[in-house]
Amino acid sequence: MARKFPLTISEGSVSVTIYRDPLHAPVTRTGKRGRPARTRRYDSYLVSYYLHGKRQRLRFNSYKLAAAKAHEVLAKMQRGDVTALELTGNHRAQHLAALEYLAGTGVPLDLAAKEYVDARKLLNGGSLVEAARFFVRFGQTLQLKATVPDLVAQLVADLKADQKSEYHIKSTQQRLAAFADAFPGQIIEIKTGQIDKWLRELKGKSKSGQVVHLAGKTRNHYRNSVVHLFNYAQTKGCLPKGIPTEAEGTSLVAEQHSPNEIFSVEEMTRLLNNAPAHLIAPMAIKAFSGVRTEEVTYMDWQHIDFEKGYIILPREVTKTNKRRLIPLTANLRKWLEPVRRPQGRVCARWSRPQAVFQAFDRYGRRQGIDVGANKFRNSYISYRVAETKNVAQVSLESGNSPGIIQTEYLELTTAEEAQRWFAIEPAIRPCSPQPKRPAKRV
Repeated sequence: MARKFPLTISEGSVSVTIYRDPLHAPVTRTGKRGRPARTRRYDSYLVSYYLHGKRQRLRFNSYKLAAAKAHEVLAKMQRGDVTALELTGNHRAQHLAALEYLAGTGVPLDLAAKEYVDARKLLNGGSLVEAARFFVRFGQTLQLKATVPDLVAQLVADLKADQKSEYHIKSTQQRLAAFADAFPGQIIEIKTGQIDKWLRELKGKSKSGQVVHLAGKTRNHYRNSVVHLFNYAQTKGCLPKGIPTEAEGTSLVAEQHSPNEIFSVEEMTRLLNNAPAHLIAPMAIKAFSGVRTEEVTYMDWQHIDFEKGYIILPREVTKTNKRRLIPLTANLRKWLEPVRRPQGRVCARWSRPQAVFQAFDRYGRRQGIDVGANKFRNSYISYRVAETKNVAQVSLESGNSPGIIQTEYLELTTAEEAQRWFAIEPAIRPCSPQPKRPAKRV
């Protein structure tokens, strides 16, 4: 079938035209009598199309080659791959190879190049393939995005649902609330250096009310709570699993341990005998059973079994989340009997441990006695060890490890002083003599 030229090949709005444009070339020279030279006709075809508003023409000596080129140009123009039509040599081969690699991904070549460059910058020149392998192994464990405040709320709710001790829940909530205020964004974006900087800048108040940096032990408590939060985020699919978190990379600081101070028998006698009624029970419980301030804050009168002679602290109240049984000493019973209630919190006036300590501190200053942060508890453990000579027993009663007791509480007092300590009882205030009535006259 004869073809009619020009022949236009179209697909959609794109078209390429093939022209038949024979060439003539001379085969003889001009004759002697001026006759014109003979010429031969050669088949030739032009492939014509427009690129960037300019007409492009390519010549071929056979229709087969011209048609092949026309279809190639048409396909590339249809894909929008006009750049390849302008390239030559190695550049053209590289361009075509790149397109072949991307075939089936649906990603344009320019976007693929941009993502590659951005990724290389983030990896500081590292291998994208290794980064992809790392993501396949660890990154795919990510399931959710979560902000720090949301995770803190979820963690606290789970602690309550798991019936963790009230002390543990309150302390965790208080520390992580401060962390959430400092880092309200996505937890996955937080880096180790940022957490370390936050920990270093944490401040509290001294006894005199001055703003000071937190002591090493307290700062480590904050760090442990943050590590807990990041580990929790891993279990919820908000951080990659199987690798250390950014929080675990933070630094623990050295804890400075000052020698434990204890009350003398005379100081405690004065404190208790002069105390207002609302302070007698919490101070006596701390002095003669070693209950922590945080524990006595949430302790109920029902936790004191006067009949069996024990203080029974449930796990919801204790710092260690373990039930504790403490003997109700004879002198402690005498201090509690006059002020005991059938139910309700022992520290009904205060809702926070800090408020209880501040009440002790204010009263101590009026009496000219430094009550210290842990002085009541230190006194009980020291006098109790001196009395029983049994570290393991006192460890169970106080909720401290035997190692800590051996290191920090041995030889702070004597058995004789311990006997006097557990003999401190309410003073009997003598009644004022009644005035004599005048004798009746007979």
